[in-house]
Amino acid sequence: MALFEDRFVVEHPPDAVFDFFSVTRNHERMSAGQLGLVFLSAPERFQQGSQLEFQIQGLGQVQAAVHEIIEFERPHRYIERQVKGPMKAWLHEHHFLEEDGATVVIDRVEFEPPGGLLGFLATESRILESLEEGIYSRNLALQRLLAEGTCNGP
Repeated sequence: MALFEDRFVVEHPPDAVFDFFSVTRNHERMSAGQLGLVFLSAPERFQQGSQLEFQIQGLGQVQAAVHEIIEFERPHRYIERQVKGPMKAWLHEHHFLEEDGATVVIDRVEFEPPGGLLGFLATESRILESLEEGIYSRNLALQRLLAEGTCNGP
């Protein structure tokens, strides 16, 4: 399986950053524009066992997927796994570590690209590039939203 990792520091405590990430609508706010993330069915807040049905723009196509929150340990981490979607496998770990009063947001994604015709477009290197661009864009939006004082929920 391929691996992508990213670390990003935000000047807010882990409780606040974790709570911000656990609100479904905030993911749409962080992903506005380039990724076009839209939830079709999801709870207002993530918790253990939550099912997240969504569409996202990827590699020039709109892809539909369902992820499940398989671990939820506030305020340290949550893990989502694809249960339906284009990838053969997808596991996204979100970690929130305290460092000098700030939070280090760590994303760790393990994936296996799709097969078939989609696999010709969605190669490992293109997925890694897309993850890098998407997480970078998300991090900038996160920083902006937190600076605007919108960290405490919807």
